[in-house]
Amino acid sequence: MNTIKDTAETGSMDNARLAYDRYSEHKHSRDYVEKFDADLEANLQAIISSIEEESWQPHGYKQKVIYERKRRVLAKAPIVDHVTEAAGIRPYEKQLYDYSTWRAPAVKPGLGTHAFLRFLRNELYRDSQDENLYYIPMDAHHYFPLMDHTILKQELERKIRPGKLLRMLFKIVDSYNPGAPLGIKVSQIFGQIYLARFDRLAMRFFDIAEDPETLDFWTRKYIEHRIATATVHDYQDLCRGPAYLAMKFRNYVYEGLPKYLRFVDNIIIRHEDKAVLHIVKMLSIMYLGKYWHVTINKDYNVRPVSMGIRVCGYVFFHDRVLVAKSNKQRLARKIHKLQKKGLDEEQIRRKCASQFGFIKHANSIHLIKSLGMEKSLGKIIRRRRVQSPFEGLSSEDKVKFSSICNYCKDNSGGGKPIIKILLLDYKVIPSKIDKEKVTTKVKDATGEMKDVVHEEPKDALTLRFKKILKIYTDQDTGEEVYICEKRKDAEGHETSVDAEFYTFTGSKILIDQAENDFGHEDLPCPTAIQQFTTAKGQTFFKFT
Repeated sequence: MNTIKDTAETGSMDNARLAYDRYSEHKHSRDYVEKFDADLEANLQAIISSIEEESWQPHGYKQKVIYERKRRVLAKAPIVDHVTEAAGIRPYEKQLYDYSTWRAPAVKPGLGTHAFLRFLRNELYRDSQDENLYYIPMDAHHYFPLMDHTILKQELERKIRPGKLLRMLFKIVDSYNPGAPLGIKVSQIFGQIYLARFDRLAMRFFDIAEDPETLDFWTRKYIEHRIATATVHDYQDLCRGPAYLAMKFRNYVYEGLPKYLRFVDNIIIRHEDKAVLHIVKMLSIMYLGKYWHVTINKDYNVRPVSMGIRVCGYVFFHDRVLVAKSNKQRLARKIHKLQKKGLDEEQIRRKCASQFGFIKHANSIHLIKSLGMEKSLGKIIRRRRVQSPFEGLSSEDKVKFSSICNYCKDNSGGGKPIIKILLLDYKVIPSKIDKEKVTTKVKDATGEMKDVVHEEPKDALTLRFKKILKIYTDQDTGEEVYICEKRKDAEGHETSVDAEFYTFTGSKILIDQAENDFGHEDLPCPTAIQQFTTAKGQTFFKFT
């Protein structure tokens, strides 16, 4: 193994500027970056001097707690530390990343999450199902917070020769206790290097073939497990005797574990033999605990791949890749929230670009269609064929009924701003979606009356309105003045003309109010549509 030795590149202005550019990308609007930019040359020169003189010391961290399915504590470092660390390791990044196997692609430039997805998906697609019958997921418990400093330093010393780089990394390790700081660039490299030797050891099946006594011990364990857990599918192998089972296990050992994958602290190992995975599980827990002081979360067990491999926000099967349920729900809620704010599809796509970019790598066509966010010629054609019930409005002016409703659980408004509309017109028309079965009596060919069941459309209420943004009283006339949402031009800029919209609803109470409680002579009139809940938990809508 080639070790890394110090070079003179870290002390150059070009290196510091490249490190800063990489760190500050998409961050120039932040106040602390603007402050650093104001005297950039002097700040970069000070960083170069601190690296050359080895006078730099970490300035400490601010903790930030986030909750993404579980509690995580991030360590926020000042911008000077970020740039100094980035400049100190930039010339050696490729060698540091290359130290870990390609079967652990996390945080590597050009690889990362999507490379992990491609590796696992393509192998499941390419290989037969018999070769990928079972898998075992192992997740390190609090991987970064419980990382052992002594072991981490030993792993760094295996790859880096004594010098400035090693001393800088040691300073970063010692600056955060216990574990490694989660949230800085160097900690990502620590996460790769810490288990790099374990990756190769596991892929060599823990080198048990090199010791005859160890190999004999685990061979006996394999035979015992096969006999103890035998099913009808094991009958043929068991009939061939212990010698056959021993030879089969030894072939597995010599082959190693080529279907090993690790994503930072998540380890996935696939195999065709369930008994082999049980042995791998015991060996992994033993080695990780003894030599790396890593504890595995207790939700590990050997599972069939047909149940789906859940990792990195995806669920992998032999023939498809789906998005995890939590990610689907998060996207659906965000889209619904943006739709209620009145954003159009293109604006929503821009707001949710990162989430759409994540799910597009899975089989997500049906999901995107169900959310109504697909881009297709058929959708454009269907939209243009829609006939507006009001003159002067097109299908582009149609909005979802839910976007103008005020939802609350306790009928009190929930403290949220009330969505008000200026109702301009309404019509009660036959619904194209909701239908009811009606029985009528007709005469048949013999003249007898017969019951015939057919479907008739229910009533639907369509509303024409403007969205009220602000209401104030004119001091001269004492009348209320409504400031409404403006129509936008082709470039997305607001004009001076109020935007008009229309929507549909099948609410019986709203239809009854429109037919009996007010008329067209009362319009235009401001109103709000409120959701109410009965004592039995049923919901209904009313004009308020």
